[in-house]
Amino acid sequence: MVIAARRSHAGFTLIELLTVIAIIGILAALIFPTIGKVRDTAQRTVDANNLREIVKAAQIFAADNNDRLPNPQAILAQNPQPVTGGSGVFLWAGILAQRGILTDPTFYFAKNDPQFNGIYPTAIVNPGNRSALDPSFTSNRLLSFEFVGGLRMSDGPTVPVAFTRGLQANGTWSAENGVYRDTGGHIAFLGGNVQFYPNTQESASQLTLNNGRKGSSVLQALPFSANAASNPRVYATPPAGVGTVAGTPAERAQ
Repeated sequence: MVIAARRSHAGFTLIELLTVIAIIGILAALIFPTIGKVRDTAQRTVDANNLREIVKAAQIFAADNNDRLPNPQAILAQNPQPVTGGSGVFLWAGILAQRGILTDPTFYFAKNDPQFNGIYPTAIVNPGNRSALDPSFTSNRLLSFEFVGGLRMSDGPTVPVAFTRGLQANGTWSAENGVYRDTGGHIAFLGGNVQFYPNTQESASQLTLNNGRKGSSVLQALPFSANAASNPRVYATPPAGVGTVAGTPAERAQ
């Protein structure tokens, strides 16, 4: 006589299932913010590298242009203009692309930027007319960086060349217009180094001003001359920080 073995149908109870779900929820709450922070930090590293390459490109341009970095004012004053179809910050990037030094438009956009729609321009200068900016680069675009026009290589390694959009005159980043909101931002210097500054005046007050002292105003960290026409300007696509389409001039440090 064969006796059939009894099969166990034991499973999870409702309480056990709820406990497992609760544990998973707790772990998710702990892990997801960490993943987000790691992703943001990684993207900031990419942005810093992009800024570093942009400064290198500007220095290469200067080597062939009497040690002068890109200057939108000078471009607009030339007849004929070497690059047309835009103004301010777009010309700063455009002259580098027109010379074949930096032609990749993705360098000028940060994925973390709330103003970036995730769609990169197809080109900086028009492939069919390299003396004209490409509309995909200029139309309804906010670049993620602000740029200083009118610098010379002799201005010194501590002079800012470019920085994350949204830097204000008091050394903090705008919560409304900053690429990383009010977390902070990068500043790239003529010496080639790029530094991230958390959003505190104490952090950004390490800039070397044009009077030799330390301070937080990027406008006062630029070379200043009594001849206003020769002073560098900060260019940006508004809304930004100190930069404007026409360029915000350097200021004398007190």
